[in-house]
Amino acid sequence: MIPIDLKNGVCRRLWTGLARDRTFKTLGLAAILIVLMGSLRPDKPQGISEKRFWATKISWHHCGDMVLTGDSRILGGVSPGEMENTLTGWRILNYAFASNLYVPEYLEAVEQVLDPGSRKRVIVLGITPHSLMEDPDVTGQFFSLRSLSKRHIYIDMHFAPLLGFFNYMTFNDALKGLFPSLGKAHTRREFFADGWLSYDRQPPGEKKELKKYARTYQRIRVSAKMVAELNAFVARWTRMGIRVYAFLMPSCPEMADLEERYSGFDQHQFVEDFERAGGTWIEIDPHGYDSFDGSHLGRQAAVEFSRELAGRVRELEGP
Repeated sequence: MIPIDLKNGVCRRLWTGLARDRTFKTLGLAAILIVLMGSLRPDKPQGISEKRFWATKISWHHCGDMVLTGDSRILGGVSPGEMENTLTGWRILNYAFASNLYVPEYLEAVEQVLDPGSRKRVIVLGITPHSLMEDPDVTGQFFSLRSLSKRHIYIDMHFAPLLGFFNYMTFNDALKGLFPSLGKAHTRREFFADGWLSYDRQPPGEKKELKKYARTYQRIRVSAKMVAELNAFVARWTRMGIRVYAFLMPSCPEMADLEERYSGFDQHQFVEDFERAGGTWIEIDPHGYDSFDGSHLGRQAAVEFSRELAGRVRELEGP
């Protein structure tokens, strides 16, 4: 048995040697700087890690009672947690993605998120004109996530917070992290385990999304083929005992007017065909909520809208 004093002496000499070693000092300083720079990242997302958020979300399978679907406006505009305050006992998930389109591959995946053993299976379609357009320039985030390997998804789910410190960041980013007042605007994003990504930008700034969508509607219109395919799924889900609701996602008045005039979306005809397929349309005031960028609802508006949507679903679902 080695005496304790001898052990302590060996440890002290080893530590002294390491402390004098330049390589050890350099590695220690690098580790400190990595942690410091990661902490200084401006407008750092809140909540769970961003990569873990997406990896977990794309992996959902047979785990929800209600699935919220659509593109980035539903992704940021509907909070399952807020809805669950009204719809108590429900497992609600936001399965929307950026630049998402209502294509068959996505609709098949939506169905797989529902728990087949649940007695209250509901799919809620958040409709935006762009989500019904066959846009050759848009593949959508859903497909990029579906293409990730199982190994990639596993790493993102379990090691994303650690690896996040190694993400690229400029010196200018570090300065903004040290001195937030240098930034003209601050965007706060928070990732929730239920699939909601909340946005909050201060000050709101210019509504640049209006210009982007105005250019888009000069090229393409709502696809009758895509609408027909969506309603075919609605009819199939209804036959399976799944209740299907849909609503037109609200935005700022300027966006609502732009979509009504130029997108080719005929709401009256869409509702008629959707309800004929077995769905239930929820009438929402398209001008009822403002947007911070011309398209997406900010955090507070999303919370208020989620309360309204949950109340309307509760009325339809009954006690």
